[in-house]
Amino acid sequence: AVGPDLEYALLRHGDRVVVLGAEVVERFAKELEGAERVGTVHGRDLVGRTYEPLFPFFAGHRHAFQVFAADFVETGEGTGVVHMAPYGEDDQRLLEANGVTLVDPVDEEGRFTEPVSPYVGQHVFDANKVIIRDLKERGVLLKHETLVHNYPHCWRTDTPIIYKPLRSWYVQVTAFRDRMVELNQQ
Repeated sequence: AVGPDLEYALLRHGDRVVVLGAEVVERFAKELEGAERVGTVHGRDLVGRTYEPLFPFFAGHRHAFQVFAADFVETGEGTGVVHMAPYGEDDQRLLEANGVTLVDPVDEEGRFTEPVSPYVGQHVFDANKVIIRDLKERGVLLKHETLVHNYPHCWRTDTPIIYKPLRSWYVQVTAFRDRMVELNQQ
C-alpha cells in the first residue's frame, strides 16, 4: 500500500527499479549508492500496478501483489510503502475492500503452515531471523533495521498477541430475549 498523496522516487539500482517515499531517499543513501533517479510519481499513480512478490507462496491469489492506496501510509519510519497482510484491522479492511482473497498460513499456536514450506512449523516471531537471512542471500533485501514500537501483549502471560483473521458468527439474542426471559420464569 502507498499513500495516495505522497510523492515517490523511482530509482534504477542495478537491474531493479526501487520505489521509495521521496522524502526518505536520503535515509537509504548508503544502500542505494550509484542509483539513478529515473522519475517521481504520486502514490495514486502507483495504485493498480502489480509487482513480483518476494516469495511465491501466494502468487495465484486474486488481486494479490497489487498496489493499493491507503491514507494511513506515511514516511515517518520506513519507506512509505507498506506490505499488507490480514493480521491487522487496517490491513484486513483494505484487502477485503479491494477483493483480495485472504489467506492465513499461521496456525493457532502462531506457527507457519503450508504453503509457506521453508518455514512450516516455525513460530512467526522466531522465523523472522531466518526469513531476513534468506532475503539477504537472494539479494532482495535493501536494508534491515529493527523499529521498536508498541506491540500488544497478553495481560496474563505477557506474550505478544498475533492478530489473525478468524471466521465468526453471532446470534442476535435481542430478537428472542423476551421469550427467553418468559421461559426462564417457568
